[in-house]
Amino acid sequence: MSEILFTGLDGKNPLAFLAALGVLNILADRCTTPPAPKIAWKNVGTYRPVLVDGPAPRDLLDILVEDLASFADERALDLHYKKPGGADAHDLKPLPRRYAEYLEDLRDRASRRSLAFAGAFATDVAVDNNGNTKPTALHFTAGQQEFLAMVTELQRGTNREDFEEALFGPWRYARPLPVLQWDNAQSRDYALRAGDPSKEKKLGVPGADWLAFRGLPFIRVVPEEDKIVTTGCRGGWKSGTFRWPIWNASLGREVVQSVLASSELFDLEPRVLRTRGVAVVFEASINRSDQGGYGSFSPASVASRRQERL
Repeated sequence: MSEILFTGLDGKNPLAFLAALGVLNILADRCTTPPAPKIAWKNVGTYRPVLVDGPAPRDLLDILVEDLASFADERALDLHYKKPGGADAHDLKPLPRRYAEYLEDLRDRASRRSLAFAGAFATDVAVDNNGNTKPTALHFTAGQQEFLAMVTELQRGTNREDFEEALFGPWRYARPLPVLQWDNAQSRDYALRAGDPSKEKKLGVPGADWLAFRGLPFIRVVPEEDKIVTTGCRGGWKSGTFRWPIWNASLGREVVQSVLASSELFDLEPRVLRTRGVAVVFEASINRSDQGGYGSFSPASVASRRQERL
């Protein structure tokens, strides 16, 4: 059994947690023979992910680069539409009928990978106050920022060295590629700043952002009546929370999907969580600015109470 400790990923950071899921997703997509890759978490002063039954570090980086290149023609990223007024958009908030067309096209012509992303982006049922498709609660972009345009730029600009920095650290925050704003170590709350953060070019860790995007299919969305429910999220759109578990056992993709979707993460019955191999459940507030709705995560804490669904 081989093990690799990802010393660059801190389990208290949602961006790092999602990046670990991204590595698992990539390897599971490409694993054709047993044993299947798995992820566990190890307490080394903070919780860091351990890749179990995966490739050697050099081979892993090669695989991540190959997977990145395969997204050059990924149909899940090809959601373009017109905004009111006629401007082009490359985001997750078209009119519901346009999103339904996008889903139908993926169903008929795309891969399972594409469909998995679509299932994490939005549904054609829930709408926002403007009548547009309401996306996942982890859609933190607003204003001039467009989620899929940012992901596409990440795909074109991320490289092998970025993946090495993300997984093994330290995070240098030196690259000017887009950030998806899931890093709770770099909050950009408008209320705490002198200027509008959307007008600033933020430096980030593109390897972590890309891997976190690759982990997004674990955070699925489903319609509930006329609302959207995002895996792990509860509360209001501007005052919600995201919860994620840290587990001790080595878990493959299907088991991780089941654990993340469990309501027991909100019931927080310690005895039950221990039987699931869950060491701790972290929680971070989801904050959105009044000036456009830019999202950010607060620093994480150990989850302690139940909340209503987002």
